[in-house]
Amino acid sequence: MTAKMSEDLKQTYGDKVEVKYVNVDQVGLADYPVMNQVLQMGYPYPITLINGQPKFAGGIMTPEVKQVIDETLKGSSN
Repeated sequence: MTAKMSEDLKQTYGDKVEVKYVNVDQVGLADYPVMNQVLQMGYPYPITLINGQPKFAGGIMTPEVKQVIDETLKGSSN
């Protein structure tokens, strides 16, 4: 599902966005303190961060991610 979202976002935004999948079960949480905090709060995998901030948990939600990216890009162009 992450690969599909990555493909969709690449088609829409080109090089303006980067999708990175990290399996913290394999690499650990040491380099991802925000993820550790979110998981301690009880939110389920997968967790989607945008610009390093947690936005969604429990599923891959491409339309919602696009909405947040659109708002972020609109805000950064002003």
